[in-house]
Amino acid sequence: MKLADAEFDKNRFLRSLESIVYLFLALPLAAFGWVFLEKEKAGELRSVFFENPDVMFHSVMGIGVGYILMRTVATWKKDVLRALERVEEIDSKLKMVQKPIIYRNLMWALGAGIGAYGLYEKGDMVYAIVFTLFLLLITSNRPSSKYFVKLFKLREEEKDWMMKKTT
Repeated sequence: MKLADAEFDKNRFLRSLESIVYLFLALPLAAFGWVFLEKEKAGELRSVFFENPDVMFHSVMGIGVGYILMRTVATWKKDVLRALERVEEIDSKLKMVQKPIIYRNLMWALGAGIGAYGLYEKGDMVYAIVFTLFLLLITSNRPSSKYFVKLFKLREEEKDWMMKKTT
């Protein structure tokens, strides 16, 4: 196993990265909660998407959600792994993937914001589904030891190092 920096503290790195990821989620989560409660109190939540559609609004929101999903789900992993092909040191890989992970989660937080805004404007529950989709993406792809073992396809000694907890 190769490390560029023998003093690299992966647990501190992972905690820091995870804190940033969840910080991005805080604003859309608060906005969604507030909007949902206000719409529910006013009786303005609608569960029928095509009842009185605003095609232009829903199209723009759909394009935004589609773009975010294409940039972060369809091509992200392939692009990141291609950029890391020649890097052998695990700590260097982790440092190099930090900014792309932050960018991806910022985009997902923007997608969650689209869900909150759509619910605010139209009261359509389909935007609750959009918000939930991005919430699931953020939480299921949080930066953790297991996530990086799977992402980098680590084996044996590298996997043991990544999974080992240090204090």
